[in-house]
Amino acid sequence: MGSIAGIVPKPGSDREGLTRAIRSMRDALGRRAPVEGGMAIAYDASVALAHRGGTGPGAEAVLQPLRNERGTLWLVADGDPANAAELRLELIGAGHEFQSGCGSEAILHLYEQYGIGGLERLAGNFAFALWDREEHELLLGRDRFGTKPLYVAERDGTLVFASEVRALRPAEPLDPAALAAYLVLGYVPEPITVARGVRAVVPGTIVRMRGSRLWSEPFWEESSAAPSGQRDADRARFGSLLRDAVEAAVEGEDDVGVLVDGSAASAALLALVRPMLGRGLRTHALDFADGVDEGSAYRADPHRNAAAALADWFHTEHRRHRVDGAALASAFGAATAADQPSTGAVLPALAAAAMRRTGEQVWLSGLATPHLSGVDAARAVRWLWRAGRHGSTNGLTRAAARMLACRRPFGRAATLADYLGPSDAIAPAYLASRGVFGRAALARVLSPEALAEARSGFDLAGHVDAHALAPFGPACSPPAASVQTAIERAVAAVDLAGPLISGALRETEATATSHGLALRAPFLDHRLHEWLVAGGAALERSPLYGILDGALPPPLRRRLGPASAPPVGRWMRGELRGVCEEHLLADDGTGLFRQPALDDLWKGFLDGRTPWKAVWSIVTIRAWMHAARAHGRSAGGERRHAA
Repeated sequence: MGSIAGIVPKPGSDREGLTRAIRSMRDALGRRAPVEGGMAIAYDASVALAHRGGTGPGAEAVLQPLRNERGTLWLVADGDPANAAELRLELIGAGHEFQSGCGSEAILHLYEQYGIGGLERLAGNFAFALWDREEHELLLGRDRFGTKPLYVAERDGTLVFASEVRALRPAEPLDPAALAAYLVLGYVPEPITVARGVRAVVPGTIVRMRGSRLWSEPFWEESSAAPSGQRDADRARFGSLLRDAVEAAVEGEDDVGVLVDGSAASAALLALVRPMLGRGLRTHALDFADGVDEGSAYRADPHRNAAAALADWFHTEHRRHRVDGAALASAFGAATAADQPSTGAVLPALAAAAMRRTGEQVWLSGLATPHLSGVDAARAVRWLWRAGRHGSTNGLTRAAARMLACRRPFGRAATLADYLGPSDAIAPAYLASRGVFGRAALARVLSPEALAEARSGFDLAGHVDAHALAPFGPACSPPAASVQTAIERAVAAVDLAGPLISGALRETEATATSHGLALRAPFLDHRLHEWLVAGGAALERSPLYGILDGALPPPLRRRLGPASAPPVGRWMRGELRGVCEEHLLADDGTGLFRQPALDDLWKGFLDGRTPWKAVWSIVTIRAWMHAARAHGRSAGGERRHAA
């Protein structure tokens, strides 16, 4: 793990100025990757590349940029392909000479041997930049699930890229379009970012720049795993794919830590990895209130909740971590210092800090795609979509929602009234079901100028529909057999691109990297996902539950459910009340918010009229804005001092 950055300047640029610029970008990545790495600047100032190294397992011990034998290819990379060892043996047999033991070097020689078409063979978590001196072309690549971040910006003929937005636009004010999307969804949806003009490289694509031309293309087109249609054979093949994904994640590791939350995903991960590790498996659970996971489905059994019961069953070394006020404040501070804001960043920050304190180095995560987890997340969306298509139901639903919205302008009813309408598109129903703020609520809290700029800068409904109509990955899924199946696929595609990739995965990867933990997420394997969207989902309503049929006793299996939710609402009234009021009630001077509306929002929360999610989303974004301004001032001072 590490960080990368680079610049392709416009022709005629000064090499000395280019050197200062790339050094400044490399220094800006110090929080993510604390070990200073190497730089390379072309003699004709046509390109500059930089790298920083991380700490812990997976950290690069080799100075980058890497070069091929003739020096015609340069590479900087964050993360190694999971199949690097296999590719290395093949490429050595083809006559290539490796200069280091770094797994990322396989990318270099793979491109040299097969060209850009060979990159489709890469698996695992990685982001890279490759400069082809002979073709005068830059390639930026990112893994299929976007586990490793990579951002790009173009201005006045100069292309810049980095692993963090702050390295590209350290003092850029928050883009109102990103702010509005964040308030509705709880995260900043890719490809947009918090800074104007900075975009995320789409997962599974290659961004290419040759001369003044810039374009992107997917680096794999066909499914690498497809069901045969024979139930027994497909069930066996799916189990083999799942075991292979977990085995690849823990290969070469003697000890890993798993956060157990009582969900089917964490239970299935334990069942799969237990035979592979022997005694080198430790489990961790967060205790939110008096040793009990408040908000979980297991409060009826406070002495042996599901997380502890799973640890006992699989004979792991189990540790419980009590979340007190000090730990919570520290995690909140770490979350607000992240490169991109998120309402859910506190939980992975708590988990990473707890595991690192106990000496863990590898975090084996149970993050799973919507198809794998099998949760019926589309139920409300299906109902609202049908309601929008039938005039009488639609009118009655909207009328009732508007009546309730008069009493709770920031509640679910207000969001429902705003987004529910006669439309064949999935976006209104999805936003009505999942959105935190509706249109009217946004107009209450944002200034007219910020709201107008947000609406002109980003089409939120179009963004949702685009993901719903173009599922993640190769176009390999057969036509849906029913409207219900079509909606389930659409919602899963939107959730995969949003709450998972732009939310939970980005939060977990960033906090793991900052704590020196090597993140392994075996369920985020492209073969598993391709298998499911190609029809393998018909095997099981909840594929991970099938793994547990013979691995858990029925009483314990019945206790599994969704991951336990942290008691954020209680925190806001207790340990974090001072922090909430500090960031919510004080005028931040940006002109983005209507301050009287925020005062009313807090009062409504204390009176029980406003849901905590609406308040929490504004608290976290305002705290993040404060931290970003402080970081920008610090970075600006350092640059002036260096100059």
